[in-house]
Amino acid sequence: MACCWGLLTLLIGLVGLGGGMHRRPVEAAEPAAAPPVGADWLEAAERLIASAHPVSDRLAGLIESWPLPDELSPLDRQLIISLPADPAAPDWLPAAAEPLWERFADLRRQRAAWYFAKATTAANGEAGSQPATRAAAAQETVRLLSRVIREDPDHAQARQGLGYVEHEGRWVWPNVARRLARGETYSPAAGWLRAGGPPPSDSRSAEPPSDPPTLAAADMFQTAHWQIRSTAGQAAAAALAARLEQTRDIWLQAFGGFAVDPRGLRQRLDGRRRLRPTAAFQAVLLADRRQYIGELQQLEPRIAQTLGIYWTPTQTAWFFVGDEPPALTIEHEATHQLFAEYRPTNRLAGERCGMWALEAVACHMESLQPTSFGFTLGGRDAGRVPAARERLLNDGFFIPLRDLCNRGRLDLQRDPRLPQIYSQISGLADFFLNAQQGRFRGCFLEYLRRIYAGTARADTLWRLCEVSPETLDEAYRRYLARP
Repeated sequence: MACCWGLLTLLIGLVGLGGGMHRRPVEAAEPAAAPPVGADWLEAAERLIASAHPVSDRLAGLIESWPLPDELSPLDRQLIISLPADPAAPDWLPAAAEPLWERFADLRRQRAAWYFAKATTAANGEAGSQPATRAAAAQETVRLLSRVIREDPDHAQARQGLGYVEHEGRWVWPNVARRLARGETYSPAAGWLRAGGPPPSDSRSAEPPSDPPTLAAADMFQTAHWQIRSTAGQAAAAALAARLEQTRDIWLQAFGGFAVDPRGLRQRLDGRRRLRPTAAFQAVLLADRRQYIGELQQLEPRIAQTLGIYWTPTQTAWFFVGDEPPALTIEHEATHQLFAEYRPTNRLAGERCGMWALEAVACHMESLQPTSFGFTLGGRDAGRVPAARERLLNDGFFIPLRDLCNRGRLDLQRDPRLPQIYSQISGLADFFLNAQQGRFRGCFLEYLRRIYAGTARADTLWRLCEVSPETLDEAYRRYLARP
């Protein structure tokens, strides 16, 4: 079981990766002689920006602001990129600016070639390395392939590498391709509809019912990757569906080193492996807190303390509609579900040791911040990390890694200091994923993989990091103490 503990209630506010063996190096595209990224971007784009101003200040601004924030200097957080569906010019572009858009697209394709060359280097570099190094290489490859697609949405090798398939000229997830092949259509308001099926208004209520139906009579809302049973009305189910699908997209970029088998990633880049559709994740959306507690009280006596829960025994994420400002409970619980179900895992993961890391990485997803290019994830000023800093520096609260890593689920959840612990483990997740330019990111992802596989021991994390737990404790203290 995994859940989000706290005092807030929940307000519910569409594109995969997989595994396999390689035989030959992936062929990299030849990058441009001068890398069209970072400081070189303005030199390459300067004349284009000047030409754009007289016809479209908006296009000029887009070109000038196109580089991502980490191209000039390292950041203490991950960048999550919203991937465009196609390379078409935006609707707001005036006709006079269309030739400039084509020149901009050409420059972006140069950037795509540069990123793809780096991605294939990262993918080829994992062979024969240690598990943590392979996880880091897979994570870096996924990060770079995402940037390739941002620059060149039709880049076939990058799309295949990230798990897309082509269907009638569109890049979609395998689950979407299967439904389209069946003649199904997708409505953001009603989910996937069977060919020839009734329109959504014929079978579902858009607004929450005044007297919620029982769960046995709940509506069903199908997304590309989730099946949602809802007693809260169609609109709330549609909002949850959008958040769940978005969370999956973010999770695949943020934790590609866990989600992707490095050898399978190389096979996809080589064009020798194509992903198949996967089974739907299960979720339940209830009309209100009272119904939520009533349905789950016998499963989890402390359910009233939660805002949502991923119930491991039935592999189901549970949510309810609340009346307070939006929280990131959906992202938190969906993260538990994705880690537990995206690849084969042990349902007793964390029972014996390492439970803190499973909760920490879900708390880490609460540090998401929207940006013009997508999201940032992590950072010492985001999510629960400021609270971790306050607990450590002001309150002197700290549990050594040697103790934390030895705790199983019950040992962790029965500790009366659980709120303080949740703050600390949120800070630890940010440290292991982002500190020292991601030095320990591959180690932490491999640690998570072993916990979920049921093979982790109390000393696994620091053995992967190749430093003592006390050294890691001190590095964490320094990380949070930085001004």
